Order: sequence, then C-alpha cells, then structure tokens
Amino acid sequence: MPQVTLTGHPLHPQLIVMPAGLLPFSLVLDALHAKTRDQSYADAAYYTMMGGFVGGLVAGAAGAADYSTIPADSKAKEIGRIHGLMNVALLALTGVNLWMRRRRRSPGTLPILLSLLGTAGLTVSAWYGGHLVYHHGMRVRGTELEGGPEDLKLPGDERMAHMLASTAGDQA
Repeated sequence: MPQVTLTGHPLHPQLIVMPAGLLPFSLVLDALHAKTRDQSYADAAYYTMMGGFVGGLVAGAAGAADYSTIPADSKAKEIGRIHGLMNVALLALTGVNLWMRRRRRSPGTLPILLSLLGTAGLTVSAWYGGHLVYHHGMRVRGTELEGGPEDLKLPGDERMAHMLASTAGDQA
C-alpha cells in the first residue's frame, strides 16, 4: 500500500493537530462553563469536541494507512497497534460524550469526567505515536522533501511543496 503524503510529508502527523488540540480544549471550555455557568462555553465545548472527533476520524484513516506499511514482525507494529487501538477507544469515548451532550450542551459530571479521561488517554497515545517516530523512525526519511515514487500524492501536492519550500528558503 502506498504511503499518503501532502507536500512531500506524511499526512497523518499533519492531521493529528486538530484532535490533539481541539479535544483537550473542549475540556478547558467545560471547566470555564462549570466556573461561570456561561452557556456559550458549553456550546463552544460541544462544537470543539465535534471538530476534534471529526478530525480524529480523518487522522485515524491516514494513520491506518501508515500502520499497514509497518513490517509485521517489527516492534513498531506492536506499538502502532497499541497507539491505534487507544485512538479507536478514545474516538468511541468521545462519540459517547457527544451523544450524552446532544440535547443539552451543558455537560454534567459524567461528560466532564469522560473528557478528562479522554485527554489523559490522548496524552498517552500521543507518547506512543511519538515513540514510533522518534525511536523507530516511522515515516522518517531524512531531509528529502520530494518523496519517492512509492508515495501517493494528493492533487496539487508538488505545487504546494514547491511553494512551501521556496517560502522556507526566503525565511532562512
């Protein structure tokens, strides 16, 4: 299976920023709602969580594609399995949390505890993802931006890579 890239870089790490940022931020918004009872915080927490959930589904699809390229007999495959299963469980937890809030955006104690558990789990899962990259070199190719022929390039990939590379050159 080809590895999916965008502008010469692996797609999965580019997509994880949405759920990794939005899901913990929804917990912060819940805390602000609990402190102030301002309904706008509860509404924002719900929609922020929804964005993190959808972003997690998309990031998970790209992560599954990366997982399929790991050699079956490697330690990285085992760690990738843990990372992936944790994220599937965290998405299920977030789905339940969203379902509990569907009628009334103001969360009760249980949804806030689910958010807290989800944020803690997300932190642990992120460690496993980082371990795959920094210890096992998952999807690390050095400094080459062009990618290889094995890459599945998205539309406009090369044009965007050239634009970003020339912008980065201007910054240096």
